[in-house]
Amino acid sequence: MIRKPSLVLWAALAGALPDIIPAIFGILRWRSEYFRDMVSQKFAEDPRDSYMIVYRYAHSLLPITLLAAVLAIFYPAWWLVTIPYYLHIFMDIFTHKGVWGTRLFYPISDFHIEGRDWWRNKWFSIVNWCVLIVINAIIFLI
Repeated sequence: MIRKPSLVLWAALAGALPDIIPAIFGILRWRSEYFRDMVSQKFAEDPRDSYMIVYRYAHSLLPITLLAAVLAIFYPAWWLVTIPYYLHIFMDIFTHKGVWGTRLFYPISDFHIEGRDWWRNKWFSIVNWCVLIVINAIIFLI
């Protein structure tokens, strides 16, 4: 069902939304300063508090689960589009740590697992890409 052309594009967008949402917030809030700080890695090392609130909501299981429930009730075929969003969060649990650690139940809890910095370990990145390929193959072959 998710292979319908209209759903595939929405699913791809949903998989990227946990990072797109805070990026759009950063662009709207700080404009060129956001891009400059991202390129210099200043933003990654010392993110602003308001950005982190948006980032943590976007990476929390609570908002997406609420949306998935609403979709399942009112648009049953569309709840599948939330699966890539969940997969993004699942991957981030193990590939982010410190301030960027995925707060699974934000804002109710600050609980997170100290993952690994994927950009500091080439083998971790290779495994990460292989898992993404397998997940996409499963989605398109089901």
